[in-house]
Amino acid sequence: MRNPSEVFGDDRLPGLLEEAELVRRYRDSGGDTDRLIYLSLGENWSGPPAGLDEALREGVPRYAHGYILSPYGLPALRERLSNRIAAEHDLPRRPGAHTDYDVAVSQNGTRDAMSDFGRMLWDSTTAGAPPPAVLVPEPGWDYAGVFEPLGFTVLRYPVPESEGYRPDVETIRRVLHERRRADPRGTSLLVLNPQHNPTAANWDADTVRAMLRAMEETGSAVLLDDAYFAVHEPGTEPTNALGELLTEAGRTERGSRFPWLAVRTLGKQFHCNGWGVGAMTAHPETLAALAGYRHQHAFVSSVPLQAAMAAWLDDPASDGYLDRIREEYATRRSRVAERLVGELGYVGHPGFPGSCTSYVRLRVPAWLAGDPEPARTYRRRCLDEAGVLLGEGSMTSGSSGSEGVLGHVRLYLGAPARELDLALDRIGRVGLGWNPR
Repeated sequence: MRNPSEVFGDDRLPGLLEEAELVRRYRDSGGDTDRLIYLSLGENWSGPPAGLDEALREGVPRYAHGYILSPYGLPALRERLSNRIAAEHDLPRRPGAHTDYDVAVSQNGTRDAMSDFGRMLWDSTTAGAPPPAVLVPEPGWDYAGVFEPLGFTVLRYPVPESEGYRPDVETIRRVLHERRRADPRGTSLLVLNPQHNPTAANWDADTVRAMLRAMEETGSAVLLDDAYFAVHEPGTEPTNALGELLTEAGRTERGSRFPWLAVRTLGKQFHCNGWGVGAMTAHPETLAALAGYRHQHAFVSSVPLQAAMAAWLDDPASDGYLDRIREEYATRRSRVAERLVGELGYVGHPGFPGSCTSYVRLRVPAWLAGDPEPARTYRRRCLDEAGVLLGEGSMTSGSSGSEGVLGHVRLYLGAPARELDLALDRIGRVGLGWNPR
């Protein structure tokens, strides 16, 4: 992997990620970081596609190095994102202003956009009402890290392995209704991640519709995390949750005015996570409110990167690149699953190996039964003994030991195929496979 100091920073500085501490510990105990295979967070530090790199070098107009006086982002990129989202989600494009939705550029990562949305909901909470609550998928991404510091109560709804990693809609409905009955003034926010990280499941349209109906019945807000909408195997039709959301908005008496936000990062599909460039889709009034919140903490950012992204999205090569990486992820997913089951004794389950995102989620081996922290121990042993750093099975707490298993780990498929093969070779060679012993 990359020199740790280049991506994790100075050892003397405090860090927030366990990843950095694990790699430093591995290095300090004599491990060779040049030999380390990093399969944890969704990153391989290989850089963006050649066409996007070329657009950054040649496609940035001089004015894009100055202030852009629009909180909605670089107009050229906003226009291209609007066209792309309308086409991919089968949304109406009307001349002039939209009536149901609008699109803006998220200029400093979708995490910032989520945080501003949370602040907006908190500020609109009725005086005397309980703190807002956010319902997040378990397992899932680190939504708690965004909303807990804002004062939200974090509630987790199960995404059971036994159900093919489909959300438990009845739990969601029950929790939302209980909160509504306890105090109708309270605000609840339901988070949807339909191309689900970390399980690679594609939640079906019926499940998404049922979740949205539960939201509508209880007057809740919605955050749609579409980070992996474009990252799926060829032949997989990603569930169009944004289209379903707009349909539900138009069906209800509340119309399209209930608070909702859909976020989409471009880093996951074009290997440029460090750019922090993506899209926000919401009702026009919600986007206007979010622009006001952004103005409180930032004026403009990453405009040259936005200009390069606009040029890249205009290039047909961007679609060709997406087609290629979808093929590559499908091939790697199939190869990894075949080797895990056929050579390393892994026993599959209804959600394995999935068809979306860039991950495969795995149970921890049964031979770690009795260990107080089996998932943590397994990750560390794979790192220390095989030089392979696997990811956490969930970025939420409490998932270890769920459903009668020992917890999970996550394997990133973005590494070259030869590195994935080498990683599995090493895990098998040092006896860390899934065969009981």
